[in-house]
Amino acid sequence: MQHLSQVGNIKLWNAPYSAKPQTHIPNRKSLELLRPNFAFVKPVKLDFVRNPRMTPMTRCMVLMLMGWSGNEKPIDTTVGIIAKKIGRSVRQTHRYLQDAIEEGYLYYSRTKNRWGYYTGIKIHLNFSALKPRKVKKGRNPDMTYMADTNDNYIYKRDNTEVEQRYLDKIATIMQRNGIPPTPI
Repeated sequence: MQHLSQVGNIKLWNAPYSAKPQTHIPNRKSLELLRPNFAFVKPVKLDFVRNPRMTPMTRCMVLMLMGWSGNEKPIDTTVGIIAKKIGRSVRQTHRYLQDAIEEGYLYYSRTKNRWGYYTGIKIHLNFSALKPRKVKKGRNPDMTYMADTNDNYIYKRDNTEVEQRYLDKIATIMQRNGIPPTPI
């Protein structure tokens, strides 16, 4: 069975002018579309998306890093890997990192090996500035409070002699004090 995106009518369509390069459109319009890998980024704050002080490519880079971080752990990578993934130079990627640091969305530190050589960077994202706050949901007032249990007991047994004497004493006390017996 094919995935929905692979069905002929639903595949991503290229714009009609992307088949052959033309002079009046940017070269990026003739680039091949990437195959969808069905990855996603969890929800982000609208303040982050609409931040006018940040460049659009910085926003894209931070969103990609959020996708890489998974369970909100630091990311061990290199600036070159980030640059390759976003299609920009290492110098531009450094500018994007500095832009994100100035806005308070991340910070990074350089990583070294045991000989002291720099091997990459460790990026720590500020998830409180990027992700929306989780709101705890209250109980649904329409929910029933009866437990959904099975009344057919598998382990039914007769009372032991000691249990029966105890229950008889309780029944005598209830009868003497005028308390109606409990339904079984």
